[in-house]
Amino acid sequence: MEPSSDEPVFVRSKWGTGRYVYNHRSPVGLALIVITPLLAFGAIFAVEAGSTWSDGELRDGVQEANRRLDGGVHDPYVHFSIDAHIRDAIEETGAGPDLGVDVSKYSDGRYEISTDDTTAKFCMTVRTTSLEADPVSPVYAKQLLDTSVTEGPC
Repeated sequence: MEPSSDEPVFVRSKWGTGRYVYNHRSPVGLALIVITPLLAFGAIFAVEAGSTWSDGELRDGVQEANRRLDGGVHDPYVHFSIDAHIRDAIEETGAGPDLGVDVSKYSDGRYEISTDDTTAKFCMTVRTTSLEADPVSPVYAKQLLDTSVTEGPC
């Protein structure tokens, strides 16, 4: 049967549900039958692409976080650990999704940065200098950060 412009776009389903469905005999209904799944798949792809890290996004985020942290102050009352401070600094750059960065502490102030979405890894070296002459506890002393980053695992 040829599509007719006299046909309605929506018709009641003949499968016993009484719902309205696209009418395949209408040119507009037929176009909607084809376009709707394409738009749905496009939306799903866009959401997936926006929720994963790429190697370039991780590289940009780590480099920007290094610039922000270098010469900055680590306040243990805001970020108890330096690895949490690094993770938050990367996520605040806006280079990739809001979550998904893994920061693992190694010895000698080195932290390996990676994600589950990428194969890229970065090694950030953090040297700290206490800003308080005689802190109550060294754990809670504010520290001046001196950071550098290299590409590759620690």
